[in-house]
Amino acid sequence: MKTNKIAILTATLLMGATLLNAKVVDSTVATVNGQAISSSQYNKLVETVINAYKANNPEILQNPQNVTALKQEVLNELITETLLNQNAKKEGIKVKDSEVADGINQVKARFSVDPLTGQRITDQTQIDALFNSELKKEGLTYTQFQNRIKEQIAVRKLVDNVVNSKVAAPTKEQVQALYDDVVLIMSGEQEKIKALPKDRLEKAVPLAAKLNQITAEQIKISPIFVKFENNTAAEIESKEKLAKKIKKEVKKGKKTMAEFIEMYSDDKSPLATGGEMVLIKGVMPKDFDEKIFAVNVGDVSDPIKTDNGYYVIKVQEKKAKRDFTFDQVAPDMGQYLSAVKMQEEMVKYLNTLKEKSKIKVMIKFDEQAQNPENK
Repeated sequence: MKTNKIAILTATLLMGATLLNAKVVDSTVATVNGQAISSSQYNKLVETVINAYKANNPEILQNPQNVTALKQEVLNELITETLLNQNAKKEGIKVKDSEVADGINQVKARFSVDPLTGQRITDQTQIDALFNSELKKEGLTYTQFQNRIKEQIAVRKLVDNVVNSKVAAPTKEQVQALYDDVVLIMSGEQEKIKALPKDRLEKAVPLAAKLNQITAEQIKISPIFVKFENNTAAEIESKEKLAKKIKKEVKKGKKTMAEFIEMYSDDKSPLATGGEMVLIKGVMPKDFDEKIFAVNVGDVSDPIKTDNGYYVIKVQEKKAKRDFTFDQVAPDMGQYLSAVKMQEEMVKYLNTLKEKSKIKVMIKFDEQAQNPENK
């Protein structure tokens, strides 16, 4: 999948972007302490965000409420970035030329891989050409890009000074409490989980999900899916016969699994990862889980019937469930707690800035899209 590397890496750089061939004066979508946020800045970032969703989660855009919410979030981000830039200047944050150069090199490094072949590019002239081409697409001159990198670094230093410096390292007792909550959530004891306070649940649930992903029993499979169109008895029988035929072909091994998926599967998404995908035990329905995890490595499953069709699955690899101890995960949990606390302090800091600032928004978002019940 082709991605907009500059936009993803430095979305905030778009704050200062203006189209080089603009022939009209920009309107203003918001002002922050008298500083205007132009429609070109806003529209360009909206376009970038929408395109990212089109490439990765197009279904999100089917709901007008989601589109409206994304547009509002873009404007909120631009307002936040403007506030932070203003306060970095107010605090007299200094950025060295060498720091700017390092920041630019970090962005350029993303152009050292050919987007079509995945091969590494070693020719610096070619890397520079790809980088400059992306700048042109974004309507940015090199000087504008350089200035935006400088602003980003200044904001990072500001956050380090006024937010991160206030966050003390978590105590061993705090880390132990988080560990206990995570272990409880992973145990699945619903009554005890429900008894946890909301704030503890909010901290522990994402971490429990991540640890489960890392440590749970896993299986790498190559799936072929034969879809039901109308779910009639005759169709189900026909699809089962096709699935059995596919199993025989796969067992002969005359083609790669990617080729079999291309030929037979009604779900081509595994091709994006070479025809393979990883399943974590306990995520899929229990009967489906049991049938898949019972297949030995290298073997092919009998057709597995679901509500929507049959699966024929070749098992490529298995990983057993791994246990973990407090000492093994304590450092990561400590970092996680620090990150959560930093985020909380950041929200407080931004709220304080907004309370002291004059922010005026000129855009009126579609209230009906936000609240369909008001129709």
